[in-house]
Amino acid sequence: MKVVPLDAPLGARIEGICWQDATRPEVAAALNKALGEYLLVVVPGQPMTAPLMRDFASAFGKPRVQLLRYKRNNEVPEVSTMVSTLMADGTTDKTALRSEDWHTDDSYMAVPAKATLLHNMETPSHGGRTWFCNMHTVYEALPESTRKRIDGKRAIHAYDTARARNRPSPRTAQEIAETPDVEHPLVRTHPDTGRKALYLNFNRLDRILGIDRAESDALLDELAAEARKPKHHFGHQWTVGDCVVWDNRATMHRVDVDYPVGERRIMQRVLIEGDKPF
Repeated sequence: MKVVPLDAPLGARIEGICWQDATRPEVAAALNKALGEYLLVVVPGQPMTAPLMRDFASAFGKPRVQLLRYKRNNEVPEVSTMVSTLMADGTTDKTALRSEDWHTDDSYMAVPAKATLLHNMETPSHGGRTWFCNMHTVYEALPESTRKRIDGKRAIHAYDTARARNRPSPRTAQEIAETPDVEHPLVRTHPDTGRKALYLNFNRLDRILGIDRAESDALLDELAAEARKPKHHFGHQWTVGDCVVWDNRATMHRVDVDYPVGERRIMQRVLIEGDKPF
């Protein structure tokens, strides 16, 4: 196994392994070490079956089911099928459009996912790049006065917020009951490294506690402006079979919805259980 750092603010490419190698303890340990150091790893290969992807994902922790039942694989519920094909008849899954803006997975949960694995099954002829943002460097780039202002602040994350650019997919009554609004720190400490990261989600973060809505919106806009700067970003152009793993505790991501209408864009996804943010 070889770890090749990317020429980017985060990320490394993993070479020299096949999917089944991840079941070996020494390979799993090396993969986790690379994820911890680079926040994101790109592992090329051939398309995986759902059971094989679940087993590969287990190298990074315990896979868990995602909220929306209609996305779960019928035979392997820990694996979700993410269809973001752009449909000419307007039936495109709303989550594809929600993914246009910067977000981190599961922040509307009290215990968000530690990491996400996204595996390319079918890809359009061009476009559809997924971008990742290093939230450690975003926090560190803020003026000291801003860092002092936000340290210790907490924020409400919700399944939907008026701040989001697009509305989410509807939830069933059971899914609504499972997703009350939650409170998280605005600055998150990584449990493995102790390094601080700005914990934002443009689709889910509703407001900062302890200040009025107008001040909260203005401050969130100021923080978002730093996170949108390209110096913090890496964009991955997908090849069929790629599996990208990222650390939700210190990254955001988004997709370019610039690929041709009608060309299939299908991924498999696995979420890894995490810890309560602090």
